[in-house]
Amino acid sequence: MNQATIVRLEAGSIIAPRPDKLSRIARALGISGADVFALADYTVPTDLPSLRPYLQVRYRGLLAEDIDKIEAYVGRLARKRGFDLVEPAPEGARSQDG
Repeated sequence: MNQATIVRLEAGSIIAPRPDKLSRIARALGISGADVFALADYTVPTDLPSLRPYLQVRYRGLLAEDIDKIEAYVGRLARKRGFDLVEPAPEGARSQDG
């Protein structure tokens, strides 16, 4: 992101900054993306992305075959623990650890 964009963001000249820019700012500052979104007056989603899109965005260097292996492993763990990765956990549900 160029310096002019940052200056415009800080000055409030950009009314609705793009989420990807806000995410980059958060990473550069080492702070939570949710905090930056809140400061920019964006609604932060309460639901989480599914595993594949999360891994693709968070760990851009992972190959598709790496993600396939991670998904397979997580699927095995989910089946072992008796929960469905497709359906969200019921509101207020807690893990066995917590």
